[in-house]
Order: sequence, then structure tokens, then C-alpha cells
Amino acid sequence: MSMPKPVRDYVEALPHPTGLVGCRASDKISHSFCEYDIVVFGDGEDRIERVNDHFIELVHIKHPRDHIVTLENMSIIRDSNMFSVSSTLKNITDETFKKALIVSGRRSLISSLFCQQKFKAAKGQHARGMWLKIASYHLVAGTLATFGERPMPLHELAQARQAELPADAADGVQVALECIGVERATRPAIARSTEAMLELKTKDYDKALVRNKIEHLLERSMLADCYYFIGKALADNLSARNYSFLRRYSKLVQLAMDLSGDEQHLEKMQKNLFLAAKKGLKISPHSTTYF
Repeated sequence: MSMPKPVRDYVEALPHPTGLVGCRASDKISHSFCEYDIVVFGDGEDRIERVNDHFIELVHIKHPRDHIVTLENMSIIRDSNMFSVSSTLKNITDETFKKALIVSGRRSLISSLFCQQKFKAAKGQHARGMWLKIASYHLVAGTLATFGERPMPLHELAQARQAELPADAADGVQVALECIGVERATRPAIARSTEAMLELKTKDYDKALVRNKIEHLLERSMLADCYYFIGKALADNLSARNYSFLRRYSKLVQLAMDLSGDEQHLEKMQKNLFLAAKKGLKISPHSTTYF
């Protein structure tokens, strides 16, 4: 586990046991600008800290058994006698993780179907387009998890492209990417989406981190990944909002999610997405052989 000294010193000074998770823990797909995801085993508010030029995201967990997928490949930074992190990790076997990941994948596929129901009930082209995009993000994440890949928001498009999926699952992911519209990733479109998204996330604790990631992706000309990430960052945020919020900020939502497409096209895409989600839920956990 490689970690800059200022980051390690900051984390070791925290009052609870800690561990490094996420892409930095595996160090297989992380970028130089990725944050350090730190699990803190104790009470507290999740937050972003900046130490020198490094971002740290603190995620507090009280009951590890409810966060098995998050704890994959965790590297212990600080343990304690009162709460043994090492003992906790020993209880998370490959089989335990596999089952938890598949369960999370199925939940995401069900969430996709739920959002598609909201698509059908929504009034207005842009409201329907929003729910279809959110449903598509759930489908991509659900498919990856079902076949053994833990989805990571910043890396999810690359994961989807590189995953070794059966033909039906790969076709479903392609449908979702068409709904999301990654082919529309241009600098002007990203600039519009970013400005609107940051307004919608004014009160979110991770606003500065999201902005930093977008800037770095643009510097590297990773336009498709940047476009995908912006929508992903908004998907969970908007799906948790009530109707009055979505109506009040409908113009910002339209710009942030880059919503377009006529009703006939949206209907066609939704039917294809529905079939993909239903097929994904029919997959037997025993048929996934990627562990």
C-alpha cells in the first residue's frame, strides 16, 4: 500500500481504527488524482479533507457486515484492541465477498427497473429522460457487480468497456451507454453540465472533490469518461430528491444531465433497457465464474 506521508500522518491521528479502500487500495486502476478513501470504524460524519495536494474521503462505518463490498481489498492503517480490524477482515472470505457483490448487483438492477417505472409515470420529455439515464447507470453498475467487478464511479466506463461479459450482458450495457449518451461527450457539453451540476450540489460535502476529478479528466482529454462521471455523480443525488425539488430545478437538471431525445426515441430505448434489466435478474449467481 503506497500512501504519501502527510496523508498517512493525518489518518493515523484519527481517533478510530482506519483502513484504505477503493481504487487506491487495489492500485490497479487508480489515477494520480484519485482520492484516498478511508474507512473509519466509529461514529462521525462522512466528509472530504484536503491534505497538501491530496484529497481524503472519510467514510464512517459502525457495522462492517453491512459494508462487505466496500471493504474489499482493504489495507489496515490503524487497528485497535477494542475493535480488531484484522479480525473483521478475516471474516470476509472470497465467497462472502462474491455473494455480497452479486446481491448488490441485483439491487442495482432492481433499482433500474424502479427508475424505469418512474420514467413511465413522469410527465415531460426531460423528466422522462432523466429517469431513463438514472436507470441506465443502475444497469451498468448492476451488470458489473453481477459478473464480479465492483463498480467505481470514476472508473466505471472503463470497467464496462473492459469487462469480459456474456453476449446478453454486454448488449445490455451497450444499450445503457446509448441511453446515457456518451457519444455526446464534447467540451462544450461537459462545461454546461459541470456548471449546472455544481449548482445542484451546492450543499454536498463532496463538491470540491467532484470538481477536481472533472478538471483532471478534461486535462487528460478523457471526455467520454468525464461525461459519464458527471451523470453518475448526479444519478444517486437526483433519484433521492423529491418532486418539488426536481420541478424547481428542472432547467438545471436538464443541463446537468444533458437531456435530449424525442419521445419516440426515449420509448424505444426504455424497452431495450427493460429487457436488459430483466435478463440480468434471471442470471443465476452460480453461473458467474469470474472469481
